[in-house]
Amino acid sequence: TNNKGIAGRINYGQWDRVASDLLSETEEQEEKEKELSSKALGLDGKYARSEAEATERAKAKQVKQVKKTLEKYKKRENAVLQQMTNVFSSSDDKQVVRVTRDTMEAGTRVLSLEQSTGISSNAKDSTVIVTQDLSHLECSMPANSMQQPKSYEGDVENGQPESKPGEMRKVFGLIKLFVAHMKNCTIILRSKVISGTLEMSHCENVVVKIEKEATVSTLQLDLCQNCHFQFCDAPSSQNNPHGAMKTMYWGEDANDRIYHAGVSNTQISLVRDGFVEEEISIDYKEDGATAVGNATLEEYQFVTSVVNTELKTEKVVRSGGTTGKTQRPMTERELEDERVMRDKAVDMAMEKAIRFVDKGEGKMVEPQEEDQKDGGDDEEVEEIYTNQAEIDDIVAECELNKARGNEAFGTGEYAQAVLLYTLALDKADELPTSTGAGKKQLFACHIVLSNRSASFLKLGEHEKALADATRAVKLEPDYVKASFRKGLALHAMGRYAEALPVLSQAQKLEPKNKQIKQALQFAEVRMNQEMRKRME
Repeated sequence: TNNKGIAGRINYGQWDRVASDLLSETEEQEEKEKELSSKALGLDGKYARSEAEATERAKAKQVKQVKKTLEKYKKRENAVLQQMTNVFSSSDDKQVVRVTRDTMEAGTRVLSLEQSTGISSNAKDSTVIVTQDLSHLECSMPANSMQQPKSYEGDVENGQPESKPGEMRKVFGLIKLFVAHMKNCTIILRSKVISGTLEMSHCENVVVKIEKEATVSTLQLDLCQNCHFQFCDAPSSQNNPHGAMKTMYWGEDANDRIYHAGVSNTQISLVRDGFVEEEISIDYKEDGATAVGNATLEEYQFVTSVVNTELKTEKVVRSGGTTGKTQRPMTERELEDERVMRDKAVDMAMEKAIRFVDKGEGKMVEPQEEDQKDGGDDEEVEEIYTNQAEIDDIVAECELNKARGNEAFGTGEYAQAVLLYTLALDKADELPTSTGAGKKQLFACHIVLSNRSASFLKLGEHEKALADATRAVKLEPDYVKASFRKGLALHAMGRYAEALPVLSQAQKLEPKNKQIKQALQFAEVRMNQEMRKRME
């Protein structure tokens, strides 16, 4: 079968659908059996018989609601997926298939090329061109009245165009590209890919050319053989979208990477102005894959990237995909660099150790000068926090989840963004003095709270949006985005009289901001309308 359970993401969409159907059938059967059993025992009453049962019923209800929400988003994901299979006919000597906006069905934004074999063993005879026309693939989304042309450090809406309330915001390009079970063909990629990711599995004798119009910086390859990947003047992930900076080519940034498992006899080439500058062969056996535990050789992970201007393949010794502590899988070289940096940080922390004294009240406070001079009471317990590396780990995980939340928000996955922002905030609670007004934050919780507030506003959860924005304002009163979103949440809840002073405060922080001024005007109009209705 094509669904062998090895080497990573292999036809997960199909497995997920099968598992979902089986799970639904099982749950329905269990529910029927439970109802029959309860009825036989006379336990099918409408009301709970105890506080514990009431709690369990409430939890079960919440689980059902979450499941419905997840099913809704799953349907949405399936609705945007365009699958193209058997793209080549057998009648032509040579064939070129162009994928354009006309090829895509209405509303689809994710392209999957599957189950296709070229007309001959020569990959050049059968070509699929993912054309630049798909860079203009348009998706309209409700405009967010919070959008501003100005950028704010760490804010989720940086770079989004200014839109008026009621207008639709347009996003262009493919969201993601999948290639699976393709053989004896060439794929030329010229389209913008919003996620910057190409996932490819179970392909044989396929040439992939990523050209300068494309925006693919990360490749995930699983169980491919005899393939050739060419980056033809392809851009780096760190290019400035507005062209204000010098163009960076693929490989000039550390985030430009190829992750692969079970890939054999495959070439990676960097082509500049028609000439091959760098080239490397990757083969999981020759590169030293080993079977670890229940994992097979094909599951051993490698990463290929440009190191000191040369292509290099390294073993992945620590994966960041499940731990959440690193933004990407790490190699031994990167871990060593990280250890050196942490050792330096610890040395600096030892020189400037932060001292805290327990005053017997269960709280840790900074010692006063008098305590430092005379040594304080003999019964005071002093603890020195110098593990800077541990603090750096926590902050790194917070930053990672914040970045992932921003990415989810940018693609319209607002519920996923809420989850990721929540993970960042929960982890930030482990930091010393990370929260609380007037205290220095080791991680900018006010920005994450403000971003989560924006996500809740998108989901129509106005009370939760208000709560997050209020907390953000308390942490950082001068952060204008937090005040603005607090005002918007109050406005959405119909509390116009309360929204006005909040929006006015936001305008004081940034008097030239047109969006704040417009929101303030709307609130005034709404409040006047409410007052007239009451007087009628």
